[in-house]
Amino acid sequence: MRRLVAILAALSLLAFSAGAAAGLRGGPPTFPSLPGNWSHAEINVMIKRQPHTLILDQGRIVQASPTQLVLRHPDGTPATIQLSASTVVTPRTFQLRRGWWAVAMAVDGGPAVRVKATPRP
Repeated sequence: MRRLVAILAALSLLAFSAGAAAGLRGGPPTFPSLPGNWSHAEINVMIKRQPHTLILDQGRIVQASPTQLVLRHPDGTPATIQLSASTVVTPRTFQLRRGWWAVAMAVDGGPAVRVKATPRP
């Protein structure tokens, strides 16, 4: 039990420091709408007058755990996305299931700040 509490405390501290470093205290940014068929995109944006890079990945979920998500892009290449305790997952019940379609957003190469999953693309 003590080990679980220590792990959760360490993860929350890591998530807080990553969010503070990125200047995201007001919450993670929303998903931008991108036209066309894409699997990976990096977009330079300004958040609170600071330059940041949004990294977007989408694909079918191959493997999901509380700490990482493995997606298969439409072209067959895998993408491993790190998750943290502060990652906002939609649907909220952490139903990241194998075979579902997911879109993940990370900021400045850190763990994902948002993941949106659906049973179909």
